[in-house]
Amino acid sequence: MLRGDSSMPTTVVADANNEHVSKLLEPYIQSGALNFLFGSGASFPAIATAGNIEAEIDAHIQAGEAEAAERKSFAFLETINAVNRALLNGTPDGNAATVRARYQRFIQILDGMLFARKSQLLARQAVVFTTNYDLFLESAVAAAPGVVLNDGFDRSAPLSVPIFAPERYFDRIYRASSPLGRSAEVPTIDLVKLHGSLSWQRRDEEVIARRELTPAPVAGDEDDPDRRAAYLEDHVLILPNVRKFHATLVDRVYYDLLRLFARCLEVDNAVLLAFGFSFSDRHILDLTRRSLRNPTAQLILIAYDQAATDGYLETFAGHRNVTVIVPPAGATIDFTRLNDILETVVPEASK
Repeated sequence: MLRGDSSMPTTVVADANNEHVSKLLEPYIQSGALNFLFGSGASFPAIATAGNIEAEIDAHIQAGEAEAAERKSFAFLETINAVNRALLNGTPDGNAATVRARYQRFIQILDGMLFARKSQLLARQAVVFTTNYDLFLESAVAAAPGVVLNDGFDRSAPLSVPIFAPERYFDRIYRASSPLGRSAEVPTIDLVKLHGSLSWQRRDEEVIARRELTPAPVAGDEDDPDRRAAYLEDHVLILPNVRKFHATLVDRVYYDLLRLFARCLEVDNAVLLAFGFSFSDRHILDLTRRSLRNPTAQLILIAYDQAATDGYLETFAGHRNVTVIVPPAGATIDFTRLNDILETVVPEASK
């Protein structure tokens, strides 16, 4: 069921058989420039949502309480690291295993969607933007043979350390049929981690793919100023506080990623499907609002519950190229439900 007026976001209730949502999404998925934006809600409950952590850390910074800000950042980051060490070691707990399975199903559906595209004029590519540091999506791809993931690292020299090179995004891959000489584009998923990743490491003025995650801290690390600072500095991340954009301006990598995000939404028929993302990050919010000036762009927001619905409608009031997919009264739309919806749009994608 559609609701809304010509100057406000439209709402679409996700009915049990997904009929209304499928009609909305199908043209964008079949013929649009397809982009996804995942926030911390996508990795819940394995990793708690960010909540007010940004405001709490920044409150310490504003009050001149640098040690308290460092301690909170340390604890916040180690919680995520601990889950991902277990994930990569093959010992995830029940929540982490469940979340990885949801990501894996999403990757398989998305790969099938891209494969189902028949037009040679339309790239068999999709971009997944995320502000999450975790490695759930990369782990899911590793368990999905045949899926091509482009994470922006240059691996053209097999024996060298992979170096982050954002110009590698949107490389298109073709495979030729030797008997007939025909070529077909291979579906590719570009992964853009807007706030960095646990798998990134700094080497001089370059970002490289680390071989192992930061070792688990030992007793006393959090209380020792030098060891605490060394732990935080070992990560190439934008930690959650409102001053992060100043660091972004200085750091070429983060500036390039934000510019890439903006550029993807400025092309003709761009669609951004956001899930688990509150848009409390004001820099991404500003870029998204600006991109909505593109009359052919469409922002589709998946609301987890009624509170999220209300927040989206307030945040994007006045933007008519925004649609909010909302759950029925008293229900929620989690990652499993999102996958159900996407699979309904292109049933053959699940195969």
